[in-house]
Amino acid sequence: MSFIPLLTTSLKGFAAFWSLVLFAVSAAFISKSNSYFGSGPVNASNFAAGNALIAGGILFLIYLGVALFFIFRFPDHILISVMVDTIMFGIFFIYFLASTAALSTEASFFSRWDDIDTWASLGNAAVGLGWVMTFLVLGILLLEVIYTLKHFGGDYPTWRTPFNQLVSYCAPGSTNKAGTEGGISSSVPMTTTTPNVGSQHTYQSNAQQAYAAPAPAPAGQQATGEPDEPHHIITPYTHQGNAQGQGQQVNEKLSPYQGQLPPGAAA
Repeated sequence: MSFIPLLTTSLKGFAAFWSLVLFAVSAAFISKSNSYFGSGPVNASNFAAGNALIAGGILFLIYLGVALFFIFRFPDHILISVMVDTIMFGIFFIYFLASTAALSTEASFFSRWDDIDTWASLGNAAVGLGWVMTFLVLGILLLEVIYTLKHFGGDYPTWRTPFNQLVSYCAPGSTNKAGTEGGISSSVPMTTTTPNVGSQHTYQSNAQQAYAAPAPAPAGQQATGEPDEPHHIITPYTHQGNAQGQGQQVNEKLSPYQGQLPPGAAA
């Protein structure tokens, strides 16, 4: 895992721990407030923002737990895509911002009683933890959105890819620049093999020269009737009947007494 995915995963783990602390402190503050003032007056005042922080802390903890589970077990699932992260972190940012701002209106009242009762200390702690959680969520949101837009663009295949997979392996259909930064280059060298046409032509020309018929004899040799001595002549295979016919012609030429009885045969 490279630095950026490790950073965002660590921030999500820390945000899950922080949401658990926020949930515990807000629950203690509301419990103290209900014991002092009653649930009716607390729910009718801005102290009720503590209930919102309790709900936001537990919901955000569940979401981050599921997200971390998918990051380590199903890292390519769409439920942890940049699109889903942007939507969920945006909703939780607005939620924590509104809840913490509402409880912050009582910050001066908490400061007045901070040295006297733990109830006021819990109120100040809930306000501080709420602001830290708000800006933590905003930081993770801006980190993923800005990094994605800067390096991978705003195409739909990019936003439906998990952030860790996007940085490590690049999104489908993205540019070569993104693939190079993610560690994988999308450019593949292509090589083509062409047949050696020149060697084939050379072989054919040599074969034609080797099996070509000899040049015609000069005019002087043809006039004298002297046969030319064959020089590397390759004759094709002939049929058996032609061979027999040629044999008979040779026998006729070699037998001067063909069809006649030799002298003394009558005796």
